[in-house]
Amino acid sequence: MRIGEFEIEMPAPPLRDPHCIAILKPWINVGNVGKIVLRRLGEMYSAERVGQLDRPGKFYDFTRYRPEIRLSDGVRTVRVPNTVIKIARRAEAPDLVLLQLLEPHAFAEDFNDSILEVLNALGVSRYVQIGGMYDSVPHSRTLPVTGSARGWEPPSDFNGVKLSSSRYEGPTSMSSQIAERARNELEIETLSLMVHLPLYLKLDDDYAGSARILTVLSDLYGFSRRLPEVEMAEKQYDQVTPAMDDNPALKDMVERLERDNDDDSAIDNDEESAGEPRGEISLSPEIERFLSDVSQNDDDER
Repeated sequence: MRIGEFEIEMPAPPLRDPHCIAILKPWINVGNVGKIVLRRLGEMYSAERVGQLDRPGKFYDFTRYRPEIRLSDGVRTVRVPNTVIKIARRAEAPDLVLLQLLEPHAFAEDFNDSILEVLNALGVSRYVQIGGMYDSVPHSRTLPVTGSARGWEPPSDFNGVKLSSSRYEGPTSMSSQIAERARNELEIETLSLMVHLPLYLKLDDDYAGSARILTVLSDLYGFSRRLPEVEMAEKQYDQVTPAMDDNPALKDMVERLERDNDDDSAIDNDEESAGEPRGEISLSPEIERFLSDVSQNDDDER
């Protein structure tokens, strides 16, 4: 069935009061937090792929999002980058729509219109966008999660999540309009969740950030917090502290971040500025060089 620019296999029977959990790559997905969370939810609920863009080349520059050659049992295939829709049926409502948005390079208005048509056709009642951003936070403390909610009231003790209205002004993604339009045009409840990751680590896969988002979602959807990502997060971050012994300047910076965290320094709720450290802490020249080297190594590996 064609819905906007998507080819969709409509679920039968229909989903029950579905909530959409969406990620936007690459805009606010540092540490692959969103991707890891969607993968875990998909495995947890045996998610089924039901749709994707019919002609992704209309929206994507394939010299920027490269197709990939895959070999399986000697058979050669080409994986084309796309925006993918999966559904997950749960024992009790709400069911889930897992939406992996790939940011468009062209015709963004048509792309957004199509997403809204899909949300409406599937009967989505809440749109939840998750992601990660770098910030001046220590790896040795619980990672902060900020966000905003509209059209509904989250739990009073929402796993330490700080909810407020965003005051961010600056560059953004055209796809950020989806949540706003879903609320205003379709009267869909919305929630954004952004985990703040240590700016000095810049891990390709940050399992601590993913585990933090999963524990927050567990409050909403009642699944167990005994997840592989939690154990992987502990092992991953446990390796950082001993490594700091060889870098006194980095160790000093982390200790200052810990003091700021323990003083409950305010963190702005600005998910649009993903990747921009917002803390007021001043960094020594040695740390600036260290972070520059980390960033350069990360770029070289890509």
